[in-house]
Amino acid sequence: MDGYGTLYYEEDVIAPFKELRMQNLQLHQPQYEGDFVHGMKKGKGTQYYPSGFLQYKGDFMWNHMQGAGRLYYAPEKPTAEELATGITKLQYEGYFFEDLKHGKGKVYSRQGVLEAEGQFKEDAMTGKGTLYYANGQAKYIGELVNGDKHGRGDFYNEEGKIIYSGEFIDGERLRIRPEVEREIEKLQAQLDGLVGLPNAKKELHNLINFIKIQSLRVDHGLTSFPITYHLVFSGNPGTGKTTVARIIGQIYKHLGVLSSGHFVETDRAGLVAGYVGQTALKVQEVVKKATGGVLFIDEAYSLINDKQDAFGKEAIDSLLKAMEDLRDDLVIIVAGYTELMEQFLQSNPGFKSRFNHFVQFDNFSTDELYDIFAMLCQQNDYRYGDPFADHMRTQLHQIPVATITNFSNGRYIRNLFEKLVTIQSNRLILQQHITRQELMEFTEIDMIQAIAEKLFDRTF
Repeated sequence: MDGYGTLYYEEDVIAPFKELRMQNLQLHQPQYEGDFVHGMKKGKGTQYYPSGFLQYKGDFMWNHMQGAGRLYYAPEKPTAEELATGITKLQYEGYFFEDLKHGKGKVYSRQGVLEAEGQFKEDAMTGKGTLYYANGQAKYIGELVNGDKHGRGDFYNEEGKIIYSGEFIDGERLRIRPEVEREIEKLQAQLDGLVGLPNAKKELHNLINFIKIQSLRVDHGLTSFPITYHLVFSGNPGTGKTTVARIIGQIYKHLGVLSSGHFVETDRAGLVAGYVGQTALKVQEVVKKATGGVLFIDEAYSLINDKQDAFGKEAIDSLLKAMEDLRDDLVIIVAGYTELMEQFLQSNPGFKSRFNHFVQFDNFSTDELYDIFAMLCQQNDYRYGDPFADHMRTQLHQIPVATITNFSNGRYIRNLFEKLVTIQSNRLILQQHITRQELMEFTEIDMIQAIAEKLFDRTF
């Protein structure tokens, strides 16, 4: 059969509905009427249930519902109106593949109320979608898997107020369960265990407390107050900005702010290309890599060298767009020297308006520098006695930390530690026998040699 035609049910298939069909002439319908190719349903057509009620109207491909179409509910207890028209309530309108909902579509309740719309895969909503209340107000907008809320999304109450924005798992929003709380506590302990950084610790504790309270508000059906989680880190090098940014990403993940919490670091060279038009593409690549986590832009002020810097302006504009498009699953942290960062933010109102968390990373005190050195020794299986420690404190206390321009802080101590390891290695290699204890120990001799080589002066 080719062209337009009609296909009928076998008598035994419609037998259970024979009386119904006899009493309602409008139900005297075939199985299918529409286009055929080589004896198979292909093209536009209409298909009916064995009872005679309309089942589907739309596109067919090789006997399957495939393409755009409208699917109607199977009649269970048809109303008088449905009996009169032979048409039940619309169940789904959208796209099909091999008889399954597949592609963009809408689902309706048996009462004819829109329940959901979005992307479908193999008969279930999977991908971007919207779920609705009976009053027509959106209940959820975001990612779904097999019909359940799963991924990033926004949840609304029946009045249209957003009460939660973040991660969902198997239909439930991400909650701070006991096991999640333990992970957050570990990360907080890791942060608190860092030497110094009082401003960073206070700001992050404030953010954690805020997010937890907003989560409790959602539990009680109250709206959660949306804020921006982008941050500005200002201070000299080596003050722990990168370390803190990594920890923040993981904490944000467990709190539901970010989907993965991974860390991507870049600078002007990683964002700005050599030709107009290419910078936007370069920024998009970096943003794509960072989506779901933290994008850390070091020396962010270098993005704008002057008012005529077209490449830097293009990078800024592309970042601003990303911050808007991905505001629910991307945190940007810009970092650099204090004065330069202030000038940078003042020069670009668009950027400044998107940052309201500022963290100042002050220089480490000489006592804190000593504590960092002690921590490095502990982490790397080195130790030392009191004479070595006394020399170390004396030398560090002589450093004018407050007046040294762009003092390198933690990097200074790491450089010093590495050079002391080299001095110890040069001393030990001259020995015929070396014990385990000697491999682990800095001696006063090593310190005297370091002072003689003026290491404390040359590693700023």
